[in-house]
Amino acid sequence: MTRTLQEIKAELEALYQENQTAIEKYTAELEAIDPKIEQAKQDIADAQMMVDAEAYDIAKRELWTAENTKEMLKNKLDELTQKPLISKTDYNKLVNEINVLAEKENMTIINKVSEMFPEFEALKQLHIDNYNFANNTLQLLENKIGRNEKSYNYSDRGALLPGRFSGLEYTPKRSVVHLVNSLIENYERLVK
Repeated sequence: MTRTLQEIKAELEALYQENQTAIEKYTAELEAIDPKIEQAKQDIADAQMMVDAEAYDIAKRELWTAENTKEMLKNKLDELTQKPLISKTDYNKLVNEINVLAEKENMTIINKVSEMFPEFEALKQLHIDNYNFANNTLQLLENKIGRNEKSYNYSDRGALLPGRFSGLEYTPKRSVVHLVNSLIENYERLVK
C-alpha cells in the first residue's frame, strides 16, 4: 500500500522527535554525572587523608564508573546528534517516494487547471464581446448622436479630453484577453 506524503512527513517528524527526546534524556544524564565525578574525587581525597583503603577502593570504583559512564553518554550523544537517523538506502528510497508522490499530486493539480481552460476561453470571449459592444455603443454616440461634433472632444477650457484624439474608443484598464493568452502561453510552455 502506498503511503501519502502527509503520512511520510508524520513518520519523519515522529522519528526526529524520538531522536530529540533521546538527546534530552542523555543530556540530562550527562549533566547529572559531573557532580558524581566530583563527589568521587572528594571521597578519594578524604580516604587518602584518613588512610582508609576500603573507602579509597570504593571511591576509586565510583570515579571509574562515573567517568566511564560520562564517556559512554558523550559517545551516545555524539551518535544521536551527528549520525543520520536512517540509512543511505532508506534515505534515497524516501527521496524517490516523496518526489513520485509530489509529482503525482502536481499532475492532479495540472489536470484540474487544464479542465478550467474552456471556461477561461469563454471568459475571454465575454471580454471581447464586452469590448466590441462598448466600442459600438461609443461609435453610435459619437457618429449618430453627437454627429461627430469636434468640440465634444475638448474640455470647457479647451484641453483635449483623454482618449478623444482619434475618436471615441473603449480601452480596458485590464485586458482579460492578455491575461488568458499569457496564462495559456505559460501553461503550454511549462506543462506541455
